[in-house]
Amino acid sequence: MQLQDKVAIITGAGQTAPDGMGNGRATALTFARHGAKLMLANRSAPSLEETARQVRAEGFSVETKLTDITDEEDCRKLMAAAMDAFGRVDILHNNVGAGIVDHDTVQIDLADWQDMLNRNLTGAMLLSKHVLGIMRDQRSGCILHTSSIAAVAMYPLIAYKVAKAALNEFCRWLAYENGPHGIRCNVLMLGLMDTPTAMELYHQSSGDPKELIRQQRNELPPLARMGSPWDAANTALFLASDAGSYITGATLPIDGGLATKVGL
Repeated sequence: MQLQDKVAIITGAGQTAPDGMGNGRATALTFARHGAKLMLANRSAPSLEETARQVRAEGFSVETKLTDITDEEDCRKLMAAAMDAFGRVDILHNNVGAGIVDHDTVQIDLADWQDMLNRNLTGAMLLSKHVLGIMRDQRSGCILHTSSIAAVAMYPLIAYKVAKAALNEFCRWLAYENGPHGIRCNVLMLGLMDTPTAMELYHQSSGDPKELIRQQRNELPPLARMGSPWDAANTALFLASDAGSYITGATLPIDGGLATKVGL
């Protein structure tokens, strides 16, 4: 059991649709199966509770808390709730991400731009800010943030791209700053993922389900398939476990080799 008795906070543990399997839900199930004690957080209640239900159905206990990671007080309360429930926090896995299609810089809406930065970057900073005190006191901890291949590829997701690129660099800073405290920080840079949230975004960018399918077939990475949420979950498990204890400051592509096509 790679995470036996470890306490893990997973944000973005729900997904756009209550049904289906997203990265956060798959990670919650994977961590629980490997012995972690879970505090699950999400902005939407229905999908959060469905994730918790699935974890409990396998015989594991789990705590949940509605959280908007763009709200600093919510982030503080989430850490406090985890400490009240478990007395420590070993892993913060931030799976929150949201994108909008903005094809042209001259058409960017300022409110949308700020929302994308808040949800993809500022929220990660706030979560990190409020978990670091706990982990520094413990002299140990692992922080994982979920980024996207959009950070290095040219997709019509300008604000999302900028936010995720900045997130990659923020995590490198966290690793440098907090290594002396025994805290590791890494980034999961996801490629084309077959999840409800990702498929909705792909649909927005194509406007046509048949065109979406055609585009995805044409744009598949060298491994010739889209990623599954279990690909993301298993990588998070490795990085959060002792098997990844000498890895920090890494931006790890989980993309089937897509980065080899777009360049880094």
